[in-house]
This record gives sequence, structure tokens and C-alpha cells, in this order.
Amino acid sequence: MAWRLEFDPAAEKELAKLDRAIQKKIKGYLAEVCGLENPADRGHGLTGPWAGFHRYRVGQLRIIVSIEHGVLTILVIKIDRRDSAY
Repeated sequence: MAWRLEFDPAAEKELAKLDRAIQKKIKGYLAEVCGLENPADRGHGLTGPWAGFHRYRVGQLRIIVSIEHGVLTILVIKIDRRDSAY
């Protein structure tokens, strides 16, 4: 089962601001997650105001995503440093 990866325009801008090596690492990680049967098995579910979203950790960065099971899509909402991601 292959999941489709989409980026929110704001998340795409955040990714573009990062160093190319880090961009490659993030894209590789997300490609690996898209190959999983259930991407919610990796990462953690969020609570509070971010309830319903999941987060993945790549180094010091957090990737906040919405996993849409009905259409098999992972939508990247935010990419930010750990101390300011939430």
C-alpha cells in the first residue's frame, strides 16, 4: 500500500529554507514512511490543540503531519525545530 505525500504551502517554504542535506534526509524519511502499511505506527500522535495530528522526528526537527486514511495521503503541515514546533 503506497501513501501519497503532499506538502502544505507553508511547510514547503519551511523545507526550502533548510540546508540541502537536511532536506534530503527529511524527504528520505518521509518516503520511507509513505512505504509503510500504516504511517501512524511510526512517530507519535499529538494531543491538545494538535489532537488528530502526528509528529515525526528527524534530528532536531519535528515534522507535523495529518494522516488521511480515506484517501491514503500524508499531508505535511509544519516542519520546525523541536523547541518551537508546537
